[in-house]
Amino acid sequence: MAIFLQFVVGGLFLGGMYTLIALGIVIIYKSTRVFNFAQGWMVTLGAFMLVTLVEKFGVVAGVIAGLAFGAFVGIVIERLLMRPLIGQPLIAALLLTIMLAQVIEGINILMWGTFGYELPVKLPGESVKWGGVVISHALLWGIGVSVAAFAAFSFFYWRTLMGRVMRGTAEDHQVAQSLGLPVKAVFSLSWVLAGLLSIIAGLFLGVVSGVHFLMYTALLGAIIVVLLGGIDSIAGAIVGGMILGVLQSLVTGYLNPALADVIPYIVLLFILIIKPYGLFGLVRIERL
Repeated sequence: MAIFLQFVVGGLFLGGMYTLIALGIVIIYKSTRVFNFAQGWMVTLGAFMLVTLVEKFGVVAGVIAGLAFGAFVGIVIERLLMRPLIGQPLIAALLLTIMLAQVIEGINILMWGTFGYELPVKLPGESVKWGGVVISHALLWGIGVSVAAFAAFSFFYWRTLMGRVMRGTAEDHQVAQSLGLPVKAVFSLSWVLAGLLSIIAGLFLGVVSGVHFLMYTALLGAIIVVLLGGIDSIAGAIVGGMILGVLQSLVTGYLNPALADVIPYIVLLFILIIKPYGLFGLVRIERL
């Protein structure tokens, strides 16, 4: 039983990281209807930059500078790449995010090489032992931050004026513009939030497992999480992330680690067949 619970705890941390990445994807999609395939690569870039900034400026200043860098990256992507595509077919923006992922991967290899790095950040607190289960403080921080991010963004979307503006913009961009809503500002804000989430996810992943240019391969499951929970659902991001994280952890522990990489796609196949809009996704009915 203790071994089972240990795998579950590890899966919750992985699910928490999936949630942080999936939230970035959902936020952009809810505001712009663009599915950002580059979010996992943005996390990898953020983790590498944190290594450099923390070594140069120390932990506190380095993390703050890293968050500023994440926001800057989001602004640059939106202003230089995505804004010129406003009014163009969505497939153009979709393909651009795929291209962006490859560009970021090239930047990572060019600047930091193919070596692994240790992120010199020590999170406060100590490991907790509950029965036969040992929960490291890094895992507790990761899970706690994921839940806090979910709560904060849920409150933002449903209880604040800007959240209502973002929800209105997501329904119809042209109608939102005709009503005087700041559509371009909404687009910028959504990419800034996605950039900040990429830094936060990169921080915890870097602390637990180190930083390397292939980090994004472990983050591709976030795309499955988005489709599992519902592409436009914030609640679906955390539920889908936790389900997939725990499932992968149990498969790794009890069956075969190689099979864990296949599990997300098996889950995706079943969810697309049984519930194509995801667990919490909005079912849209289109009349022909």
